[in-house]
Amino acid sequence: MSPAREPATTTSDAPLLELRDVVVRRAGRRVLSGVSFTVAAGERWAVIGPNGAGKTSLLEVVVGQVPVGAGTLLGKGAPLRGLAERARTLAWVAADSLPTPEARVELLLHEAARHGRADEARRAELVRRLGLGRLLGVRAGELSRGEQRRLALAEALLLGRSLVVLDEPLGAFDPLQLREVIAVLHDEAARGVGLLVSVHQLGDAEKLADHVLLLHEGRVLASGELSALAARAGRPRGSLEEVFLALLGEPAHDPSGGAGAA
Repeated sequence: MSPAREPATTTSDAPLLELRDVVVRRAGRRVLSGVSFTVAAGERWAVIGPNGAGKTSLLEVVVGQVPVGAGTLLGKGAPLRGLAERARTLAWVAADSLPTPEARVELLLHEAARHGRADEARRAELVRRLGLGRLLGVRAGELSRGEQRRLALAEALLLGRSLVVLDEPLGAFDPLQLREVIAVLHDEAARGVGLLVSVHQLGDAEKLADHVLLLHEGRVLASGELSALAARAGRPRGSLEEVFLALLGEPAHDPSGGAGAA
């Protein structure tokens, strides 16, 4: 068993990430309007919502790929104005990110570990848990989509940042791989790393997250701990899908054919 690493730490008591009334426009159209929420150390946030709700736009604002039209974006209490500040705070994996195809997996992991000052035990642990051991000598361009996603996740975690931002990271995995990936992310949060993850499948979001940000038409419809949102939706023991539909004002589907619970 590899030695335990010290938990990720912040420079102050401020949240790892804070958005205050953030507005984003694309091609003259508002895609985010008045978005506010915070991510603290050790929290696992799933960003959910219907197609076109603004999930990817939100993450791209956080990582600096899309400019903020109005509002405030803070990392550990300091303004996040450029890529340099973000690079010191967060690691990012886009939904369409691809590794350098000519590079071998071992080299890519070595470089990520070097930049993050991760030791060999840490690298070996992620290689084992994410099933990358037999792929170390393979060129990244020869990997399957699921293998590329596991590699990208390992690289992001080896950077050792206090906040990890992932756009739709779970869809490429089979059930066994998904189980281990979620376990890895839970362990990262237990170390104090904050997670901000957009998730399409609500069942996956429920397994991953302890906090949820529900976007609808570019606005925050609800945010907070899963248990609190379930209570607000009147579904204290319901699934995240039932909570999601209740908060959207839609009737939950009853497999028995009867009417949904009030």
